[in-house]
Amino acid sequence: MSKKGIQNITIGSFKKFGSVLEFSLGYDKAFEIITRETEGGWRLAVFRYKSKTVKVIENHPESMESFEPLCGVTLLVVAENHDPEAFEVFLLDKPICLHKGIWHQVIALSEEAQVKITENNEVGSVFYEFKNELALAVVGGN
Repeated sequence: MSKKGIQNITIGSFKKFGSVLEFSLGYDKAFEIITRETEGGWRLAVFRYKSKTVKVIENHPESMESFEPLCGVTLLVVAENHDPEAFEVFLLDKPICLHKGIWHQVIALSEEAQVKITENNEVGSVFYEFKNELALAVVGGN
């Protein structure tokens, strides 16, 4: 069984997967556009989950998608479009917006977790099934 470390989300660590919804370092104005969709409308949703494992991840080739933590503790599994097996794991402790085509799935570390999702009004999805189910958990160091 391979082990992956859980990373903290920063603008630098998350750059290849998407945007962190926070002000850029040194930005001093009251309003900053972080990302924008140029086509079609968008929708807001809430998502509630209890799953502790991942068997299937998905991506949306034509839609960015935000994940904004509402309650509980969430791990976010993400991978670039060309290699879903090369996933990385982040503690979702701040809102993010995924690029189009990024593989993703969420796992609840708490009994239940919830996120707010913003995405295109019409969303096409592609799914990838891992050969073995992924069980992710926080483990002690060394």
